[in-house]
Formats: sequence, C-alpha cells, structure tokens
Amino acid sequence: MPIIPFAGVVQNYAWGGHRYLANLLRQTAPSEQPQAEYWMGAHAKGPGVIAGSSQNLEEAIQQDPGTLLGTKVAAKFSNKLPFLFKVLDVNDMLSIQVHPTKEAAEKGFAAEEESGPDRSAPDRNYRDDNHKPELGVALTDFYLLHGFRSEAEIRKTLETVPGWADLLTVLDRQGVKGLYQRVMEASQDRVDELLGKLVASLGPESNYTRDQTEFWAARAVTQYSKDGHHDRGMFSVYWFNIVHLTPGQGVFQDAGIPHAYLEGVCIELMANSDNVLRGGLTPKHIDVPELLDKTITTAVNPKKLVPEPSGDGWLHYPTPAPDFHLSLAQIHNGGSVTVAGDDGPSILLLLKGALQSVDGQVELNEKARTVFVPANESISFNALTETVLYRASVGQL
Repeated sequence: MPIIPFAGVVQNYAWGGHRYLANLLRQTAPSEQPQAEYWMGAHAKGPGVIAGSSQNLEEAIQQDPGTLLGTKVAAKFSNKLPFLFKVLDVNDMLSIQVHPTKEAAEKGFAAEEESGPDRSAPDRNYRDDNHKPELGVALTDFYLLHGFRSEAEIRKTLETVPGWADLLTVLDRQGVKGLYQRVMEASQDRVDELLGKLVASLGPESNYTRDQTEFWAARAVTQYSKDGHHDRGMFSVYWFNIVHLTPGQGVFQDAGIPHAYLEGVCIELMANSDNVLRGGLTPKHIDVPELLDKTITTAVNPKKLVPEPSGDGWLHYPTPAPDFHLSLAQIHNGGSVTVAGDDGPSILLLLKGALQSVDGQVELNEKARTVFVPANESISFNALTETVLYRASVGQL
C-alpha cells in the first residue's frame, strides 16, 4: 500500500487566531475568519483530503481497514483510526474541560443513546463511547490550566481574594471537593456575589504578567462577564495550576483532570472522541452532577514532558495512552530519517524544512506537509534543509 499524501482540515472556531495556521498552510495572513484547529486524521467532522483522489481518509480506511490500519489496530479500535492529530492556535481562553474514562464513556453513551438527548444536541455529554486522553506539545509559549492546586494554596486564595472568606468554612468541613461542589452548584446570584468584589479589585490584564493568576482572571472578565454576571469558571482560574510550556515541552491530560487551554500554539494528539464535560469559561452546557462525578479534585503536580531519545533517530513523548504516540525528528540538512513499518499507521507532519523520500516518490514541503503511512509500510527520507518532523502513531498494542 503506497504512502498517502493528504491535506488536513481547518476548523474556524471563534477562539482561534488569524495568522499562525494561515502562515503554516501558506494562505493569506491574516485570515478573514479565526482559524482555531488544523485536523489531520480521519474524524468524521473533518477527515483529511487525499491528494489526487475523490476519497478522504475516513472513506479510504472504511474501505480497507485491515490494510491501512493493520489487523491488530483494526481489531482493537473497531476499524477506526484511534487518534486525531491537530495543530491548535489558541487566541481566546477555552472552556474548562474534563474527559471521562473509557468505562465511564461507554456507560454514559449507552444511557444517553437510550434516553436522549440527540447526539447533536447542545446538552449532550457523551457523543461516542470513547475516552479522550490528550497530549499537548507547545510550538510557542503556551499557557493552560491543569489540575487542582494543593489545599494549602487554595486556602490562601480564600484568605486573600476579596469576598471569599465565607468559603473557608466549606473548605474546613468538606475539603476541596466540597468547596468545588459548592461553587459549581451555586445559583448565578451567589456566583455574582462571590465574584463581584474580586472583579472590582482587578485592573486590566496589562497590569499583570501571564504567570500571575490575576492576568487570566482579568482576561476571563473581559471574555465572559456580561451584564453584571460572571462565569463560575473564574474560581478554577485561582484553584487550578497555571502551567507555562515553552516550545517543545508537553503535558498529558488524562481522564478526570480538569484543564483549559489559555493562550498559544500547540500540537495536540488525542484519542478519537468528542466527549467533553465542561466546568466554566464557556456559554455552553454544563452538566454539574456529571462534571462533579468525573472530576479528580486531589492536588496535581503538573509534569512537563520533554521528548526522550530512543536510538532510532526519533525523540519520543512518553504517555500511557494506548490510542496514540507522538515522536519528533530534528534532521540536519543532508541527514535522513526512517519511518519504520509497524503494526499500526502513522501520520507525518512537516513543521519546518523539506524532505524527499529516498526513492524520490514522496516529498514533504511547505505546500504538502502531511502524509498517511499505512501499517507495515516503511519509508526513508533525506532532508533537503534543516527540518522538523512530527509523527503521530498508535500507542502500545
């Protein structure tokens, strides 16, 4: 089966930027519409467009899953590509999210299939039966919220943020889980009361640096406070870890870990799922009971991932996800790199430079950045200049 050149699909979500993806794809910059995500995969909402073919990647895989995915991957993941590869340009703060475990997704999806709502309904929690672990790797300075801070750090916010002292009793009696439940279940009037003094005390975001909680709180006010009402996600801005990734550093978002992307450009590799439970910084549906049931409220010490060498010419980002694996090759002009055939498929993204296959049949450059490598196929490239190449593949089978 030959290597398959394809083009990804741009998703024009409102929170996206106007320059990065347009520049990457050699389009006119700035773009007229916000360009939030570049999808490289076989997801039904944006399958890759195969060069010189009337088929997209999803259709090609459905036609011959055993060959394109490999028999092991096809059997384990129901004849579907198990991952979705993306580039994200985060210009505005994204909603706070939690993803379910595989078991929880199967139960939740089955229940909603039986009793509704419709899969496309805005108040649907489970649109499929899959989990959604994610790996994000920074391409620029990148900021995100990731997991709860320690109880001691959260206590300090209750002691210092104007209007929050009344919540100390809740923390003392019910811990962090009870505190989070209290604000998530509170009426909008109570949320406005608790956040009103804080909002009044904040200056513009230009008064702060991005490593300060107040910067993101001020931005949340600008983005989400309307008509005197405030978004309850602002509590999480103070109670979650603010993580700053520099280019090349990554972070893994496992099931139950609350998180939100705040600003920057990153690569994201994730399981092929749409299951999201939201916790604020959004006008979208929030199912508080389901969110509370699936959220881990114990303290998280964020682990910044760096790629590790393995002797095969690639650097590898270690994660426990069975659905995906991310590798990076940095190739000097005149050097070479090989994609060794294995039991599953790969998608290659040329971020920088230019490559030509040793047999001269495949070239990756600024006008053709992505190829699909079927299972059990090998391909070797020579670098025509200084080159950066990412490879998304399947995790441990």
